[in-house]
Amino acid sequence: MKTLIQTISLAAFATLTAACAGLGTADSGKSIVCISAGPDKKLVLYDFDGKTGALTKKNEIDLPGAPGPQCLSPDGNRLYVAVRSSNGVATFEIDHGNGSLKHTATTDIGANAAYIATDRTGKTLLWADYGGGQIGSHRIGENGAVIKGAVSQLETHRCAHAILADAANQFVLVPHTCANAVYQFKFDATTGKLTPNNPALVHPAEGLEPRHLAFHPTLPVIYFDDEKADSVTAYNYDMNTGTVKPFQTTSTLPSDFDGTKNSCADIEITADGKFVYASNRGHNSVAGFKVNPANGSLTTIGQFKTGDTPRSFNLSPDNRWLIAAGQKSHDLHIYQRDPDTGKLTRQTTVTPTGKGPSWVQFIPLK
Repeated sequence: MKTLIQTISLAAFATLTAACAGLGTADSGKSIVCISAGPDKKLVLYDFDGKTGALTKKNEIDLPGAPGPQCLSPDGNRLYVAVRSSNGVATFEIDHGNGSLKHTATTDIGANAAYIATDRTGKTLLWADYGGGQIGSHRIGENGAVIKGAVSQLETHRCAHAILADAANQFVLVPHTCANAVYQFKFDATTGKLTPNNPALVHPAEGLEPRHLAFHPTLPVIYFDDEKADSVTAYNYDMNTGTVKPFQTTSTLPSDFDGTKNSCADIEITADGKFVYASNRGHNSVAGFKVNPANGSLTTIGQFKTGDTPRSFNLSPDNRWLIAAGQKSHDLHIYQRDPDTGKLTRQTTVTPTGKGPSWVQFIPLK
């Protein structure tokens, strides 16, 4: 039986997810797509046609270093981009009228962030530093820009690869690949401070190496894709204590895979919580899974071919489309998604993009 806290938290997260996906909101149906092209030191922007799935190149934005992960503010009015080679985070205001980005500030956070996210209020930026083996938080100012000077900067272990706050905005989880661990933190939303939870970390089965994560919108379940083990692991989540416990691991590869080197990269869940997707670098595909609505367990629905090395992909705001970037083929692959079966149909048009695309971000326009 769920506690009152769990019920409120799950309902709040379901509402937040629906708003971000444009479901049950006054979503215009228009969006732009922003790509991080690291070697080119630029963002590449496209207009996206939600009816046909077509991308039209809009413009490019030069940066002082290589862009990496991106995230949107909860209100959808700002985009944050980690400028990895200069240890910064750039803030952009989103012009919903013409679909443009206006640079507000670039803040030195003192870390090469492999992943960034805001907390649920949008008042704190959370970051994970892969090479530095640390995580941290910075407050966000009234103008939306990240404020210099960390509120928290905590040493963990090398290979901190993602960081997200839970629905109640009380706990934060950080998967680590080479440490094969999920670090668990308490989060003070008033101050933005992070402190180790008890226990401070959980080790899954040997050799999994969790990389990215996705919260289920209504169940107390979290999914981590496992970089080394080519799998997705489902964890039960105790929303009262902020701790996780794995209960199922499912391969992202077909049974007849020939054994070529592969590693998982990104993971996403649909807004309705019915399907999970994870990317395979090597097999070069997006793996799909159907979610059991009773307990959150996964059943494979197959793999869908992509470009070379799909490090990042993203679902459209209405979840009807998915775009995956081939990091080594320097292109974008567009898929129409069947909401009933979860299967992806790749469009015939392949869109060239900047070099080494490492992040795909849909930006819904109001």
